[in-house]
Amino acid sequence: MCPHCGNAQSKITKKGVFLAKRGGKIQRFKCQGCKKTFSDKTNRPGYRSRRYHLRNRIFRELCRGVSQREIAIELKIHRDTVARLLIAVAKEARRQNKKVLAVSAPRVVVFDEMETFEHTKCKPVSIVLAVEEGTRKILAIEAAQMPAKGHLAEVSRRRYGYRADHRPAALRRALGTISNFKSLALIKSDESPRYPKYLKECLPKIPHAAFKGRRGCVVGQGELKRGGFDPLFSLNHTCARIRDLIKRLSRRTWCTTKLVERLQMLLDIFMCHFNRRLTGEMRPTLSRRS
Repeated sequence: MCPHCGNAQSKITKKGVFLAKRGGKIQRFKCQGCKKTFSDKTNRPGYRSRRYHLRNRIFRELCRGVSQREIAIELKIHRDTVARLLIAVAKEARRQNKKVLAVSAPRVVVFDEMETFEHTKCKPVSIVLAVEEGTRKILAIEAAQMPAKGHLAEVSRRRYGYRADHRPAALRRALGTISNFKSLALIKSDESPRYPKYLKECLPKIPHAAFKGRRGCVVGQGELKRGGFDPLFSLNHTCARIRDLIKRLSRRTWCTTKLVERLQMLLDIFMCHFNRRLTGEMRPTLSRRS
């Protein structure tokens, strides 16, 4: 079908080839209806991008515990190029995440929040995560800023002023995504006093099972629980993988997030990569519209 006129009845004929800088020969076509030409790469992800050949490499390296600066050094490009390609790759990852969720049918979903920070620990960030029990497929992941708490609360207000709490909106977005699954039979979480309010608002007909939180063990970035059976293992194991494979979320690192929006983009990329690995696609790619 012609990408210009969209007429499925128009006759499409070949019209030569051209040599791409990277990618070899590219076939061109001509639509006999609108008389316009197009190629195999027209409207594909990365169309007209000069760094098209780096998209898949950056996609994989971002989900292997490599920082953006190290990726730039390895690929011999500027770090700003990596930052720009991060935005483009995240856009395509979100599109593929929607396709994966459209065919998902989870029965038991486990959700909770994990915390990180942007720039400094006085600016904490909450990450709402929902996974399917058993398969550990990520169904929703949302990052949102939150006010500092504990002994850093006063320091944060003195240095940076009042910090709005965006966690309620992130929880509603995540639970709104879960509510689209008709097969859902049970929601699991810890005993946070904030969750029943939002579950009653977004999922009033779904049973909710709450479990008491436990102390983390040394291994697993502090996310896995110490000893005994863990009813929230699917979620805690996924949280440990996220902290291990995303450099800026590791427990001990000097890579920090500068913008919550960029952190959300990186989480969308990881969700795409992680779900593809679970389904058996061991070499995730963003080069084709599948």
